[in-house]
Amino acid sequence: MKRLSALAIFLAAGCSEAGGLGSSNFTTVGNIRVNQVSADVFEVAPRPGGNPNAQLWCGAGNYAAQVLGAPAGARIYVVGEAGPGVTSNARDTAQFSLKPAGQAAGATGRKGTFGPRIGEDEFVADARRYCRIIGDPFAVF
Repeated sequence: MKRLSALAIFLAAGCSEAGGLGSSNFTTVGNIRVNQVSADVFEVAPRPGGNPNAQLWCGAGNYAAQVLGAPAGARIYVVGEAGPGVTSNARDTAQFSLKPAGQAAGATGRKGTFGPRIGEDEFVADARRYCRIIGDPFAVF
């Protein structure tokens, strides 16, 4: 009975991580968090360490496919370069959209010091392949 109670507490704590704007809407491989900023824009917060560029694209690709339902051939555009989070207190996030930078409502358009640049794009399938770089053996491509 004690084990069942501990499991219930653990599961409840995990479920409390899901939430609305400003909380982690989606967590993908390697604890990469993705939050919706607006109807057009989402931001990816890589975990500390590792390859942040690969983590940003991996998170964007998985979110676009798994949450937004984007097909493998859809393009993901960078609409805000690396900088402080808008939906969380994450120090480094980048913003992405399925619409080009000039058409994505809610994008910061900020310039960053690392990571992908505004206007860069990847196909959803190609972005998801970055998950292999960060060592996710369970990523679905």
